Amino acid sequence: ISEGGKPDGVFFYEDMGFKAKPFMSPRMYKEIIFPAHKKTFEHAHSYDLPVVIHSCGYVEPLVPGLIEAGMDCLQAMEVKAGMDLVQLKKDYGDRIAFCGGMDIRVLETNDLDKVEAELQKKLPIAMKGSGYILHSDHSVPNTVDYKTYKYFVDRGLEIGTYK
Repeated sequence: ISEGGKPDGVFFYEDMGFKAKPFMSPRMYKEIIFPAHKKTFEHAHSYDLPVVIHSCGYVEPLVPGLIEAGMDCLQAMEVKAGMDLVQLKKDYGDRIAFCGGMDIRVLETNDLDKVEAELQKKLPIAMKGSGYILHSDHSVPNTVDYKTYKYFVDRGLEIGTYK
């Protein structure tokens, strides 16, 4: 880091969930994965680097353990798997940040009224007290028109920008 510059943070790709349930129980996470996460996340924190965890699937039961291990931000929050950005923000927003949680299936409709409704439903709550980065809950497929995606980003900035 001292020779090559300092990154903004460390992004871990850790898919840990199926649709409607995690790959493992919270107990199993604590016993098997947690020790390695804690050690790795502490190393990142020793360089003042925030830890962002990407996970597809339903991982809500694992979030308390991930927070205890040192996760600073959860990315993706896949709606079709059962993740709920609004509830996660209410439950954990005082401890971690979030990136994503906007249902990509809504963007795929290319219906700007539906995109607007998705933004209005989630963005004001997700932004409360800081700690939210606007993003979809999954990769943006080529079925999403440029006009739709541009609207999503531009309206997101209009509805909520931290100052």
